[in-house]
Amino acid sequence: MLSRRAFSLAALGTLAATARAPGQSGSDAPRTPGVVELFTSQGCSSCPPADALMLELAKAPDVIPLTYPVEIWDYLGWKDTLAKPAFTARQKAYASMVADRRVFTPQAVVNGKASCVGSDTSAIRKLRERGANGSGARLAVATTPEGWQITPQLITGSMARLFVLPLILRKDVRIDRGENRGRIISYAHVVRDIRDAGALENGKPVALTRSDVTAPEADAFALLAQLGTLESPGLILAAALVDGSAVKA
Repeated sequence: MLSRRAFSLAALGTLAATARAPGQSGSDAPRTPGVVELFTSQGCSSCPPADALMLELAKAPDVIPLTYPVEIWDYLGWKDTLAKPAFTARQKAYASMVADRRVFTPQAVVNGKASCVGSDTSAIRKLRERGANGSGARLAVATTPEGWQITPQLITGSMARLFVLPLILRKDVRIDRGENRGRIISYAHVVRDIRDAGALENGKPVALTRSDVTAPEADAFALLAQLGTLESPGLILAAALVDGSAVKA
């Protein structure tokens, strides 16, 4: 029998392999990376397994995990040190569209399209398979003297916008009160802000400066080509993760 960790790693391997497979339409165009957005809380005793899963997903070449600490359990005795109102608002916006208005932790949203329990590796894999994008849509990232140039490729639709998310690749937090009292929990790809960089037009470059992508403690940033708005986020068409000179896209 597989241990819980072994099962998690095995399922993660399946998730990554599925993401690399060509689309079923017969095209050899690669699928866009799977974006897994986790809404978690330091005051939630059910969240550490989901937080650990995000650390594993961060190792997969074709998955971009994003962690959003939220405030909904702050009243239980420990105020989340990383939570922001914008992250709580994003979770509630998703809930109204893809989660039957359910807001809970740990909650994962895959590709802006479907929701599941954030520690459920199998459910995340299935949602990734179901929502895989074989169009080849992507965000091409190039460095410039001023910062970066982002070029959307094969992205159509006037509602697509570019969102910039400064993040911390890894953050360890000691929790002194509440349900996780005495634990040190490690978080992967902790979002520090969500910024709207404007509408996207296929093939038209967007210039970003360092001030556009930085935030306190952030050492990387993610890019999302997403339908909708900050207040009403929709389907994610393409994504990229930029860490210094390395680009995961």
